Amino acid sequence: MAKMKACPVCGQNVSLDKLEMHVKKVHPREKVDIQLDEEEKKEVAEAKKAYKPSGAPGGKWIILVAAIVIVVVVIAFVVLPNTTLTGKDAPDFTLPDTAGVPWNLESHKRVGEPILLEFMHPDCGACKSVAPTVLALYDNYGSKLEFVTIAIKLEVEGYRNPPDASMVSTFKTQHGTPWTYLYEGGGSTTVRDRYEVTATPTFYLLDKQGKIVYTQVGTRDYATMRDAILPYL
Repeated sequence: MAKMKACPVCGQNVSLDKLEMHVKKVHPREKVDIQLDEEEKKEVAEAKKAYKPSGAPGGKWIILVAAIVIVVVVIAFVVLPNTTLTGKDAPDFTLPDTAGVPWNLESHKRVGEPILLEFMHPDCGACKSVAPTVLALYDNYGSKLEFVTIAIKLEVEGYRNPPDASMVSTFKTQHGTPWTYLYEGGGSTTVRDRYEVTATPTFYLLDKQGKIVYTQVGTRDYATMRDAILPYL
């Protein structure tokens, strides 16, 4: 326990290490020169050295820092773009469009145009919010870039599953997006699984050789998506 010393102003006994602070707070207008002998000065110095400020890493602060680290790791795992497919050939698939006509990726890769694949769900709020951005990209670069949207089954509360042609057609009409829309109802091995899609919207940009060169999970502004696409047109 720290040695006690009487305050030179009020006479109250205060521990040596808190005496200076006591005078400043309780007697702010008093000009007091606190006299300490060598032994007292040494005790104050040792007390200050041992004192750990509340903001130092420890106790609740350690818990808070650990929680922040965990959140960052979770966000990085769930939200950030999946890069395991980058630089690889896009997995082939065949799915029906809203008219029931089969659409095959490999046959379109041979055309020689880059392809922007969007994985979405008609009930996905983020997919609805990004639709005007994708439409603006289509208006400006639709002649050089093929746009394809794939509606997938996604196990999210409130989502109607699996998406069908009627749901997809309604979304397409509501947002005025004229490009090809496909849909899949799920199965043992789905296109969603092959493209490792865990959230919507997810975008993959395929270059003219059919390799995946850009991945985006979630929404981005027009400029960000445009700048990612332009080098491959």
